[in-house]
Amino acid sequence: MKKLAVGCAVILGVGAAGAAAASYYAYHKVTSAFAGFAELGTLPELERSVRKQGHYAPPASGEPSPAQLQRLLQVQQAVRTRLGARADEIERRYRKLLAKDSATVVDAPEIISAYRDLAAAYVDAKRAQVDALNRAGFSLEEYRWTRLQVYSALGMPLMDLDVAGMIADVKQGRQPAMPVYRMTVGPTGSPAVQKLVEPQRKALEANAGLAFFGL
Repeated sequence: MKKLAVGCAVILGVGAAGAAAASYYAYHKVTSAFAGFAELGTLPELERSVRKQGHYAPPASGEPSPAQLQRLLQVQQAVRTRLGARADEIERRYRKLLAKDSATVVDAPEIISAYRDLAAAYVDAKRAQVDALNRAGFSLEEYRWTRLQVYSALGMPLMDLDVAGMIADVKQGRQPAMPVYRMTVGPTGSPAVQKLVEPQRKALEANAGLAFFGL
């Protein structure tokens, strides 16, 4: 897993001069890729069914609590249980993406293609996630913040891709935001957070593919 994290430790590797052109190219590729997948079109509505909405203000320490870690694990387990064997395909896609030698903003179409190919399973997983978030009293914003802190403390890569937001943008004819890669080379965060998450490393690594795809 450490090898995967190091191998993927790149972030939107385009220079300033090429960034605009790359974003333009990626926008049109992403828009084309989203066209026609009716299944993913339900994601914005699903996310609106999370009962706890609004802004989440992280604690001043910037550290997730043990309770937040446990709730994160509960949500992930609910998603994995719903997916069953289909979770393995998400894991394979995750490892394939991390196996690339480089990653740039123009890789967005490949990432979106993964969502397209996994659409039915992904929407089912999102339903399970929303149900679990409601049971745990998590908002999406708090859940995403907790997930980022936890995986950063383990030194594992994540991708900040708001699929529901991108679909809503495409439907409205707006340019969707491009993915933001949250890559680390080695653990980050305070020693306290690293100590908190280490006993759960095995479970969190098993769910790394889900986390990478926003689940």
